[in-house]
Formats: sequence, C-alpha cells, structure tokens
Amino acid sequence: MSKNINVEDDVYELLTSLKQDSRDSFTRVIRRHIHRPCNTAGELLDAYEHIPPPDVDLGVLERIEKERGRRSGGRK
Repeated sequence: MSKNINVEDDVYELLTSLKQDSRDSFTRVIRRHIHRPCNTAGELLDAYEHIPPPDVDLGVLERIEKERGRRSGGRK
C-alpha cells in the first residue's frame, strides 16, 4: 500500500541525491538510510548481520595505508 507524504524542498533534494539510478525509488532510498533503533543487544546483533558492507573508495583506503605512521607538517 502506498502513502503520500509531504517533505520540504531540502529533504526532497537530499532524497533525490541519494538515489543510485533513475529506477531507484524513494522507498528504497529511505529503507537504505533509515533504520529502526534496536531495543536490545540481540536486536543489535541481528541488525548487523543484515547490514550490507560499507561502500569504500579503495583508492582512498590505499592512500591512508601508505601514509600511515607519517607525521603531518613535513617532519620525518
């Protein structure tokens, strides 16, 4: 069953920006980003089992790994 909701323009723009492609629906966007709070540790563990892995930029991750341990400011 569908329901109509009203959102302010900035929220609409945010939802639109979170769409993955033109076939992605606002329902899917909301389901990906809004989760019910867990009431127990068991619910939290169950939730973590169903969460997809984070979307990671491998280039950034490699840069962080290469620069790990280096000091900022050019000191060595």
